[in-house]
Amino acid sequence: MQEDAKGKTLVEDDLTVSAATLTALERAIGTPSAAGTATLVPWFGATVGGESTVVTGLGLDLSRALLAGVEYEWERPFAAGETVHVRVCVDDVYRKGANQFGVVVAEFTGADGALVQRQSVTFIERGAA
Repeated sequence: MQEDAKGKTLVEDDLTVSAATLTALERAIGTPSAAGTATLVPWFGATVGGESTVVTGLGLDLSRALLAGVEYEWERPFAAGETVHVRVCVDDVYRKGANQFGVVVAEFTGADGALVQRQSVTFIERGAA
């Protein structure tokens, strides 16, 4: 993992919340509250720019990598048809013993600039045995 990746913007883009995506998520969840739940996480921030965004951005060695945790902060649900702005950046890279940790944050803001959601994803790259 590249320790100098801290502060690096990995993706910055405008995205439209697709009604079809929300419907597909609702079907996949399949619970009475699925429609509401689908509006909370139409994207996994770490992969907004494609599945290799974080791998390349952090210099992550997938043969030694683990997903350590995901945290969400919601200000409101996403609405079908709305356009949101997303910025995905490396919030921190640090070492504990032989292991390295990378924290990637995705912030989604509405057209008014107000935060809709913040996702924080932590990756671990295990040290060589």
